Amino acid sequence: MSDMHVAAMGLSVLKRSMGSNYGSPDTPDTPQGPTYNLPPLTWGLVAIITLIFLPAYLWTSYSIKSVYTTLAIVENPNPAAYEAVASDDNDAAPAAVPSAGDAAADEEAAAHAVGANKPITASIRRTYKLLRAANGWRGNFRGFWVAVLIFILAAIGTLVLSAIPFVPGFVAGLIVSLGLVQLQTAWVHTVIRATPATVPVWRRLPPFRRTFEATSIPTFIHWAANVIPTVVSMLLTHVLKLDKYDIRYPSDVPAYSHDMIWKTIVVLVVALVLVFGLTIPANVILVRVQASLLPPDEDTVVPFDRSFNGTVEPAVVGGRSFVTIRNAFRTFSRASWKRVYLLYIKFHVLSIVLNVVYLAIVVPVVVLTSQKVDPNN
Repeated sequence: MSDMHVAAMGLSVLKRSMGSNYGSPDTPDTPQGPTYNLPPLTWGLVAIITLIFLPAYLWTSYSIKSVYTTLAIVENPNPAAYEAVASDDNDAAPAAVPSAGDAAADEEAAAHAVGANKPITASIRRTYKLLRAANGWRGNFRGFWVAVLIFILAAIGTLVLSAIPFVPGFVAGLIVSLGLVQLQTAWVHTVIRATPATVPVWRRLPPFRRTFEATSIPTFIHWAANVIPTVVSMLLTHVLKLDKYDIRYPSDVPAYSHDMIWKTIVVLVVALVLVFGLTIPANVILVRVQASLLPPDEDTVVPFDRSFNGTVEPAVVGGRSFVTIRNAFRTFSRASWKRVYLLYIKFHVLSIVLNVVYLAIVVPVVVLTSQKVDPNN
């Protein structure tokens, strides 16, 4: 909803800069200013520019927002306990009994080592290089076609259920999400798996009953955490009497005013607070629960603590074999929360920069190649 208001303001500014004077349908006799038609050349240039920017848009909106954040949520930031054994070249030599001074020096050195060895997902560049080294350029788009399949099935399911009387669209979305828990979990496994699977996705779906038992409540929480910001933004827009922009009537842009600016800022700030306070934590919990269902014989591309600090017991000893909501939240360290939030901020900053650059190229092209039409002639 807030994006629509930003788009409305942008269209209003663009129309004013082009000198257009759009009249109201209620005053057909009002003289109209010149309008602008977009010839095929303009559409062709815009299409070419869009295709050029498409890889960058996919990389930010899918790779960073979905793949990188999923890896950041799963990555164990302190894997040194088991990596140090593999990297020690002097394991065969007998260990000397350390003195108190040596022990203190070792602890200080270990503290410096932990500070130097930051998690891979703390850097977008390091994450990019890791995935590229693992699977080439496709590594940054792992799970893409599974995500496309989920999107198509979710869209079809929501449309079908919304057509049923007395079934609101947001309830239909919840039902569809619960019905796709297997595929959603398979997508997470595809993203965090060390090497690409050699079998189709439908042959490596986790068991539905076990997956539904583990992820149904986290899925409901994730659904609610996405609905609440939208509902609150709509209510706040109504309370503030902020003019709405209807995409079905693109020429009917709300009139620019100073009140429109501060009201839009209020809606945006409230929406961001809810997203960072509800939506992101709910996504963290859901992804960690889904990741805990990864088969034990599967390796991961980033360090992953399958035991979740010892809270998950294998099924062979009578355990659940997946992490609970409480433990998924409790075992996520403060440093990991900071890393995930910073990654989301980086994503939004990159998206804004990319959109600004795109519009800085497209808008002049549209203005210079458009044809002026005088409706009074």
